[in-house]
Amino acid sequence: MSEKKQIRWQLAQEYELNWWKGYRKGLEWYRAFSQEIEDLTKPFLDINQETKILEIGAGPAGALTFLKSNNKYAIDPLEDFFSTKEEWVRFRDPKVRYQKGKGEELPYDEDFFDLIIIDNVLDHCENPMLVLDEMNRVLKKDGIIFFRQNVYNWWGRLMRNIMEVMTIDKGHPFTFGKKDLINHFRSRFWEKKIYREIGFSKTWINDLRKLTVKGFIESLLFITRNRTLFILRKQS
Repeated sequence: MSEKKQIRWQLAQEYELNWWKGYRKGLEWYRAFSQEIEDLTKPFLDINQETKILEIGAGPAGALTFLKSNNKYAIDPLEDFFSTKEEWVRFRDPKVRYQKGKGEELPYDEDFFDLIIIDNVLDHCENPMLVLDEMNRVLKKDGIIFFRQNVYNWWGRLMRNIMEVMTIDKGHPFTFGKKDLINHFRSRFWEKKIYREIGFSKTWINDLRKLTVKGFIESLLFITRNRTLFILRKQS
């Protein structure tokens, strides 16, 4: 990695660490998240005790917390911090193997996982394309990816690129469009099985309703994200 990218990534990690240090809500929402993953992947994957699952950027517990498997792996660059919070450690499923690490350097064998979960992580990374390559390497043929990511239209990407030059949003070095992601998926032969989105208009209205300075500015400048969700299958 270039020194510039590494410095930028470290700045994003500092931002993320400070955000979690100020986090005061519970982790019970992971239960609904786990159920969402199970429901959406069920047509393509039977999650059982033998299913090998990886979550990249798992945070304090992970969406895999309540999935019914004895082979669950979670990796996050901030694991050293998360593991110091007793209430978070108590919440975790002890069957999950938590590890400090990056998506760019996954410490797992090729064709190992049946399911990979990555939820709004790619824009935090040092090298997003290398993360996708590593996911492709460790995922089995016909394996499933639960992939969620905020995307922006052309205007939003332009404005965010300008913001990045000035490092206004320290936590998100990269910005993606929907077509960008789809092209990256196709180049790795990941087949789109399910696609869902919130939509730009709904997010724009929600940002206005938040009554926050950030939400107002983003709405005023039409820097509106669209939360997209893909269920992908690695083709044989």
